[in-house]
Amino acid sequence: AAPYTYNGFCTAISAWNAANPTNQIFEEGTEMQQKHEIAAFLGNTLHESGEFQAAREYMQCGDNIVVGGQVLCKPCASANFDWTSKTCSISLVTGGSYTDPYCNSALTPSTDPDGCACGPVAEDGSNSGYVPASELFFGRGAIQTSWNYNYIDVSLALTGSADTFCTDPDLIATNESYAWGAAIYFWMSHVKNGKTSHDSVLTDASFGGTVDNINGGLECPASAGYF
Repeated sequence: AAPYTYNGFCTAISAWNAANPTNQIFEEGTEMQQKHEIAAFLGNTLHESGEFQAAREYMQCGDNIVVGGQVLCKPCASANFDWTSKTCSISLVTGGSYTDPYCNSALTPSTDPDGCACGPVAEDGSNSGYVPASELFFGRGAIQTSWNYNYIDVSLALTGSADTFCTDPDLIATNESYAWGAAIYFWMSHVKNGKTSHDSVLTDASFGGTVDNINGGLECPASAGYF
């Protein structure tokens, strides 16, 4: 399902490998290791993206509308979210604004460490309970990129400019190459216990190592409610 298309996947792979000749995805090791890595990557992204159905994190933007070409989100508590209709009965937007839970406002493009500039998001004037998706830094893409400090790093890695995703983080949910590319960036760059997910496959032949790298705090071992 869009944005998780085959063409987008291939474009993202080609773009990453062209820009990173010494850190290639699906091109290193033996042919069998390459197949193992593809299988591990697709297995993890299938899980993280809700079987390639979720471009955006459900609790933050599962209930969304498009007005004048702009995506608006209705942030929700899990108790108020209907999983069948993907609608929210009570918005978390209060007093005309919403505090993005994925915003560390102390981090900006000029600080070290850096982050996309963020802060309280104003409620849409014509649609009660909704806020612009382009101002929120919740999870998006095949491995759910989240937090303003991660969006700026992914933006620089994939586009060469911090402005791309800082200005419109929702591009990761709408652009097929970016939806996959952000996941590839995480797979190849995020280090835990001295290894990336890429390393876990090539050096340890460990699918469990990739799961731990991506979401180990919740899934290794699984906490109550996770499986």
